[in-house]
Amino acid sequence: MISSAMMANSFWMKTVSLISIFVLGNSITTGHCLWVKFKNKQYMLVDEPMTWMDAQSLCNSIDGFLATVSNEEEMRFIKSMTGVSTNIVWLGATDMFTEGRWVWIEDLKPMSYTTWYPGQPNNGKKGNCLIGYHYNEFYWHDTGCYSKNRFICQRSVKRRKN
Repeated sequence: MISSAMMANSFWMKTVSLISIFVLGNSITTGHCLWVKFKNKQYMLVDEPMTWMDAQSLCNSIDGFLATVSNEEEMRFIKSMTGVSTNIVWLGATDMFTEGRWVWIEDLKPMSYTTWYPGQPNNGKKGNCLIGYHYNEFYWHDTGCYSKNRFICQRSVKRRKN
């Protein structure tokens, strides 16, 4: 049984972690959060599970967005970030605006590169949001936007002010 003191401690630890993310912005080093440069972009794996919308909001607050993938090279890089223990991460695509028309939330452009698991997307759990699922290989699945998963934020190196 979890005591109220343990719950309060957990709440405050999460709150402090999230506040640290917001305050530090340009040099996040809280917990397992760290910006990693790849080509002209920076990526950060956030270990705090959130809904797709909350994850997108957090990424926006630090001058980014949920990660997009435009080619095989970027996919391999994102796969390497997730490691074996992460398993599932939110990525920045959705078909919530038009069913079956998957777009990247950053610019609402259709996806030109995909790596769907066979049979996906299948609208499972009214799946309107994209997850990367790492089990031996790294494939994409559609799923409901309200489950809580880890996620990857992305931002452009060019946009950085410092």
